[in-house]
Amino acid sequence: MRRWLDRSLRRRPQLLHGFIGGTLGACGDAIAQTIERRRPGTAGAATAAEATAQPALELSSMDVRRAAGAAALGAFFSGLVYPRVYAVLDARWPGTTARAVCSKTAADIALLGTVGNSFSIGCRLRIGGEQLPEVLVALRDTMPAVLLNELRVWLPYNLLAFRLVPTPVRPATTSLVTLCWQVYISWTAHHHQARVA
Repeated sequence: MRRWLDRSLRRRPQLLHGFIGGTLGACGDAIAQTIERRRPGTAGAATAAEATAQPALELSSMDVRRAAGAAALGAFFSGLVYPRVYAVLDARWPGTTARAVCSKTAADIALLGTVGNSFSIGCRLRIGGEQLPEVLVALRDTMPAVLLNELRVWLPYNLLAFRLVPTPVRPATTSLVTLCWQVYISWTAHHHQARVA
C-alpha cells in the first residue's frame, strides 16, 4: 500500500489527491445529510422516534445529486486548487521559519477562507436548485460565521502543516481535515437553505 501511494504521488498526484478529495467530499456530505435528518428543525429531519429507528447512515435516503456535487467540489479543490495554492505559497515563502509559516497560513486563509468557501457554498446551493439572488443572500448571511470557524479550524492546522508536513503529502493531510470541514460547509449551506424555505 505504501509503495502504491508513493508511486501514485510521484506519477499522478492530481488524480490521487482528486480521488481522495472527491471521496471525502461525498462522505462529508453524507454525514451532513445524516445529521440534518436526525436534527429537529432542519430540512428532511425525522421525528425523534424515526431518528432512533434509522440506521446511522442510510444510503437509500441520501440526496445523490447533492453528494455527487460535494464529491466534484472535493475532487476539484484537492486535485487542482490545494496543490497549486500550496506550491505558490511555498515558492513565495520558502522554508519552515516562523515568518514563512505565518505568511503562508495568513495567505491561505485569506484566499481559501474567503473565495474558496464562498465558491464551495455557492456551488452547493446552485446544485441544490437555488437561484443566484438566493445564493448571494445565503453567502451574506453565512460567511461571517464560516470565516470565524475557518480561523478556529484552519489556522492551527495550517500552522502545523506548513511547518511539519512535506509539500507532496500536504493535499492528502488537508483532505482529512477537509472531511470535517466538508461536513460543516455542507451542513451550513443546506441548513441556511432549509431556514429560508
